[in-house]
Amino acid sequence: MSSSGPETLPAPAPTLWWARVHAALMPDYNRQAAAYWWLMVAAGVGACIHALGWLTQQTPSVAAQVLVGMAIAMGAGIFPVRVPHSTHSFAAGETFIFLLLLMHGPQAALLAAAGEAAVGSYRTSKRWTSRLASPAMAALAMWAAGTVFAAGEQALGPQRLDHGGGLLVVMAMLFALGYFFCNTLLVTAVARLKRRQWWRASDLLGVFGWVGIAYAGSGAMAVLLYLTYLQSGLGVLAATVPLLAMLLATLHYFFRQQEVADAVRRSSAEAA
Repeated sequence: MSSSGPETLPAPAPTLWWARVHAALMPDYNRQAAAYWWLMVAAGVGACIHALGWLTQQTPSVAAQVLVGMAIAMGAGIFPVRVPHSTHSFAAGETFIFLLLLMHGPQAALLAAAGEAAVGSYRTSKRWTSRLASPAMAALAMWAAGTVFAAGEQALGPQRLDHGGGLLVVMAMLFALGYFFCNTLLVTAVARLKRRQWWRASDLLGVFGWVGIAYAGSGAMAVLLYLTYLQSGLGVLAATVPLLAMLLATLHYFFRQQEVADAVRRSSAEAA
């Protein structure tokens, strides 16, 4: 007669509601990463609610312009591009987001940024942690960077349009890099906290460097469209949207080719 060892009983299921939510949404998150995730989502939702309150107080014309800009940015989010060597992705709608910032302020840009991130993350990730946190973090990054940019614009006043708008171009490019830095810092912090590691500059430069250049170019493009709007009105600006859409489609195709080439290189390295 043989004796068997003690039976291993399955771990009891969580009984508290927050424990069940944690087990369903983020089973691989430690306490620090989970606390950070909840903080970012709560703060991002609060920022979006504040921006929606601002939108309800605008004139129908301004509200329509903001909604159209949001729709275009979210349309760009349908075709996100995955960053090589990373699980993160970005969309090419930043030009329209930055244009909304120039035309109507950080609240409008915040809504567009959150909408684009929501669509992009839904397309690229099956995890609700990413689908919820990405728009929240984009909203917070735009709130921080956009508020600083708006304060700079207010301080300079009409002088920002001197020299053919050259100063505004520089400001917009610096803002775009600042927004990119904030958003990247917020996103990469999740993975670092899960691994209990400190943030490194390589998270920004090594993985997202070429995306940062694209952000800066989007900022410059947004200023050119904004100057067109100031000089020729909304009709001429609307006529440039199809051309810009073609440019963004070309940019998307180029980045997609880079993604495919990177996948081929990885496959070749694994087969060698």
